[in-house]
Amino acid sequence: MYKKLIFSLVLVIASPFILYAQNNGSISGKIVEISTGQPLEFVTVVLMKAGSDGVLKQEVTNAKGIYKFTTVADGTYYLIASYIGFKNYKTANLTLGDNQRKLNHDISLDGGTKSLNEVVVTSKKQLYSNSIDRKIYNVDQDIMAKSGSASEVLQNVPLVQVDIDGNVSLRNSSATILINGKVSPIMGKNAAAALQQLPANSIARIEVITNPSAKYKPDGTGGIINIVLKKNTKRGLNGGVTANVGNQERYNASVNANYHPGKVNLFGSYSIKQDDRLRLTTNNRTQTDPATNTSNYYKDNISAKTRPFSNTATLGMDYAIDSNNSIGISGNYYLRTMHKHDFTLKNVSNNSGLISDYDRTRTNYEYEREVDGTFFFEHNFKKEEHKIRLELNASHSPEVEDNHYVNAYRVPAGANQLDNTLIKQTQDNKQLTVSYENPIAENTKLELGYDGQYNRQDLDFYGEAYNYSQQKFIADALKTNRFIYNENIHAFYGTIEQSWKKFGAMLGLRGEFSDINSHLITTTVTIPNHYFKVYPTLHLTYNLSDSRELQLNYSRRVHRPEGDDLNPFAEYADPTNIRVGNPHLLPEIIHSVELGYQWKNNDFTILPGIYYRYKYNGFTSITAPLNSTTLITTQQNLANDKAIGADVVFSANINDKLFINLTPNAFYNQIDASNLGYSAKKNTFTWSANFNSSYSISKSATIQVNSNYRSARLTPQGKYLPSFVFNFGLRKDILQKKGSLYFTMSDVFKTQRQEAELSSPLLTQHVITKSNSRIGYLGISYNFGVVKKKKELTFDNSL
Repeated sequence: MYKKLIFSLVLVIASPFILYAQNNGSISGKIVEISTGQPLEFVTVVLMKAGSDGVLKQEVTNAKGIYKFTTVADGTYYLIASYIGFKNYKTANLTLGDNQRKLNHDISLDGGTKSLNEVVVTSKKQLYSNSIDRKIYNVDQDIMAKSGSASEVLQNVPLVQVDIDGNVSLRNSSATILINGKVSPIMGKNAAAALQQLPANSIARIEVITNPSAKYKPDGTGGIINIVLKKNTKRGLNGGVTANVGNQERYNASVNANYHPGKVNLFGSYSIKQDDRLRLTTNNRTQTDPATNTSNYYKDNISAKTRPFSNTATLGMDYAIDSNNSIGISGNYYLRTMHKHDFTLKNVSNNSGLISDYDRTRTNYEYEREVDGTFFFEHNFKKEEHKIRLELNASHSPEVEDNHYVNAYRVPAGANQLDNTLIKQTQDNKQLTVSYENPIAENTKLELGYDGQYNRQDLDFYGEAYNYSQQKFIADALKTNRFIYNENIHAFYGTIEQSWKKFGAMLGLRGEFSDINSHLITTTVTIPNHYFKVYPTLHLTYNLSDSRELQLNYSRRVHRPEGDDLNPFAEYADPTNIRVGNPHLLPEIIHSVELGYQWKNNDFTILPGIYYRYKYNGFTSITAPLNSTTLITTQQNLANDKAIGADVVFSANINDKLFINLTPNAFYNQIDASNLGYSAKKNTFTWSANFNSSYSISKSATIQVNSNYRSARLTPQGKYLPSFVFNFGLRKDILQKKGSLYFTMSDVFKTQRQEAELSSPLLTQHVITKSNSRIGYLGISYNFGVVKKKKELTFDNSL
């Protein structure tokens, strides 16, 4: 009896290891076109059990033509590869066992036609997926993305927060926003406005990288948000059109097309977006004069109306010279024009009564344009995934803001005061990258590269006021200045990735030399800044089983100030509020550590994580009285900032009808601003949650809801109060799923707002901002050529 008990116990203990060994096989390979040797993307590959017609697993090849089946149990199988316009291919039997658990089988597909008995396998891309160094949100599966903007879709992305003004943060910290992995001028200072105008239906996916490897720029406290725009590479001629109409005279439309007959791939897109934005702000503040110990009370009621209109266009070509070499050239054009009209009722009083009461109106005509171009050359060596790539990107982004102000006084009575501000800003970016990848062994991969960035910002401010005695506008020296910011960064990086059975590691090192010059043209002063810094990264994984994995990663990061943050000249929002840059502002340095656990199967994925960030020289905005009537705001460096947090990304697919994604995030934050005169350290506990769910009412109809909650969060001088938003969407497929009808509604309960409090010995302030964020859209989309909504596999059972 004891022997049976011991034997049973041993069997129970050993069974997980036996099952792991039996299910740890893999089958992979590359699929190419037989006549050219070019890799084929989006080829459907299914894994079948020998002697059976049942589909066990299905994969789609990537841009390199690679497919891979993992966690395959011991046994005998065969593969079927199918691609529209090509003959289907069926392999011979492939056997996995003790002697061989890793099989590589390359496939060559031949064009032609064949009469086939059809079997259709439908596959839907997951909305959310995770890998060793990033979390991926597939925008195509988001109903809200059919009519909204990039800013609205980012609200649905796990770990990302978007405030009422469109400012984006990642885990409650700043993030670097890239477009197709590259720096874009419009994603700097004006990122919020640009994201609100970028049509979401032009985006393929959004990648969230909280601890990027050394290959990527180390910029951003919270990490990188990479927006990957659509670039169709399917064979033949295909594309799609989308049109939406919304309330308050909003509309948007887009068209994209792709022609890929063989070695040449031509692609292009164009979209327009007309928006309407209304901001209602109440600003109450009490300001105390330390000399007299008397207080003034300020009340501003602001109504800001904006009508932005944007155009976005893309045109490009890829050409496969031969099986090993390819080149490509592409360009993007972005134009945003806006007409703003602000009306502010300003009231100032003290204990003795009313001091001033007047209206300040602003009429602003603004445009922002970006033109960029990219060229690449890529050489693939004979060994798979062994390649070198050269890429050059250049962009030019001018912006003009023409402001006209009128102050109409009731108290004290007097003539209207007129003043104008003309702001011209131009940014030129160039980026040269050379990357080399080499799988130097079966389980070892080496990456080396150079990343050079050459940026220039020219900020030209001109201010004038109307002089009634001279009957003309006279230049205002306090509001007129010019500031040029040059930044050249030379970076060399290397990463090595290694796996040993269950254990995987990726070690990276990036060295950057920054050559920065701030040129104050107005005062003929130049402020140079040169420094060299090293940014190490480490990513570790350990497979507990085929469905459970531990992840540990570390990165040293930096957040560099923008040109506006360094410009020491005053920028007047109005006569009582001034913003001034700090030319001596140091870059933030961040140490970021993250421990994660992934548990997934065919139905759900759970990804809990714990993270810690230590930041010194952190940026913070400090507002203080300049005099008895005026506030001045500038950026300063904190002594340090510590945060420890935990989040869980939970995704579930229930019966292929109900999809749920829930991401709660909680963190403890401590701020040390002793270097700025604040004696006590401030700390707070903050949490946020993102919920996204879709339900298939029928085979052709789906509803989607998502909501975001963000609790109070800390600033050195006060805090932001909680915020909440709830969105809804409905999709109905038509025309045999080639087209769809949409209805979306954002901020259904009209709860979105931003509320901030500031408290210091001489200044208290309470600001509430609301917007017309309840936005409804009706839309239609149609795809021609290859239908993207499903992957169809057609094969002949008699093969």
